[in-house]
Amino acid sequence: MPVSFTTLQLYDQYLTTYRSRSSSEGSGKSNKRSSRYATHDASELQSLYSSIQWKNRFAPLYLTEPSPQSIAYAVHLKESANQLKQTIGALSGDDNDMFSMKSAYSDNETLASVEYESEDAEGEVPSDFVLEVESFASPQVNTSKYLKADQPVALAPDSYSFDIITNKLHYELQFNVNEGETHSDLQNKLARLINNSDIGVTAEVAESHGYSALKITSEAYGLPYQGERHFTITDDNTSYTKGVVDYLGLNKSIKEASNAIYSINGEEESSYSNSFQVHGAYHVTLHPENRKGDSSVPDSIMIQSAAAQADSSACAKIGLYPDTESLSNNIEAFVEGYNQFLNGVLNEESEKPFTKLLSNDLQKFLKLHSSSLEQYGISVNEDATLDYEKSEEITNADAIKGFGTHILKKLNAISLDPMEYIDRRICAYPNPNAAYPNPYVTSIYTGMLFNTWT
Repeated sequence: MPVSFTTLQLYDQYLTTYRSRSSSEGSGKSNKRSSRYATHDASELQSLYSSIQWKNRFAPLYLTEPSPQSIAYAVHLKESANQLKQTIGALSGDDNDMFSMKSAYSDNETLASVEYESEDAEGEVPSDFVLEVESFASPQVNTSKYLKADQPVALAPDSYSFDIITNKLHYELQFNVNEGETHSDLQNKLARLINNSDIGVTAEVAESHGYSALKITSEAYGLPYQGERHFTITDDNTSYTKGVVDYLGLNKSIKEASNAIYSINGEEESSYSNSFQVHGAYHVTLHPENRKGDSSVPDSIMIQSAAAQADSSACAKIGLYPDTESLSNNIEAFVEGYNQFLNGVLNEESEKPFTKLLSNDLQKFLKLHSSSLEQYGISVNEDATLDYEKSEEITNADAIKGFGTHILKKLNAISLDPMEYIDRRICAYPNPNAAYPNPYVTSIYTGMLFNTWT
């Protein structure tokens, strides 16, 4: 399709609406990574196009007056329906058996949490294993000297600079030291300059009992791939006046980066970060932020003893839930995803005029399946949201799988024609005896995306 001013408007409308919505969505368990269910092969795209043709062949011609609000709502509804489809798809096992995705547990969540991704499995995956953590992965941290925060800087007023050298960049930081400027003022100025530079390090000012220091931390964790350190601070060959590095002591205290050291069933391994995979399918995340200790203890000591301090234990047993509990977790994830979908498309004030048709339609749909849902502890509220109460007596998943098939069909219909939930008037019915496609075969989508005619 040739690019024109009209098509650029089309893409701008779609992407602007989509991005603004997606950025505010929650991050459920099944949505944190790009899903294989978000992509389609050629046969699926052909099937989708055939569905569009089939629907329009027998659909009447509608007259709509799409406003920017109704277009935005239709786009949002379409994308939300697709997102819920991906959530449901991600709860299926490798054989696409609905709600059969296995889920993993950790008996020490303060030390390590886990997600199970069967598609990443490497060979035979054990049902459980023991994780022992010796140390967490940590970044490089340079801490300057602690100086009296409100004391004026002893450097002569002038233009100063120093270099921050990383594996990728050589960045010169230029700034002025003004008459009467305090240590705290200078340190905060440098922290802002470093944070705004986006060069792979961050800075903050630490304060204690009237003293303050500048802490510069690498964004990268673990041992550097190249060189001894993630970054180096120097003013040996800088462009402006030097002396700030020695005065502040930016290289005075350096905590070197370190890898995470852990063992799986007694076999020691290491990782550059606090997130790693075990047997491919187990995605483990360590949580050094949960370590306990006195804030006055220096970071160098704190990191070394972090694993021993985390929940008073450096061990966690990680494994797969039994099938019945995995089913309960899958149902809980579905209910959470469904409620997120519904609240997202019904509860925004800007979309109130458009939500009645969708709300009524979903209430009728759920009413037809309420008896099946009740078997699994799912109840339907008056506003069409769902409540779920876990049950340990689930033995047969046939009914919930049947419901899953029906709701996927419903979501496909919503995604195929979101304009069905916008007020519109029928202009003409197609000739039932005609065998040719409706000449307005793409009218649903042009109606959704164009708000003017040229």
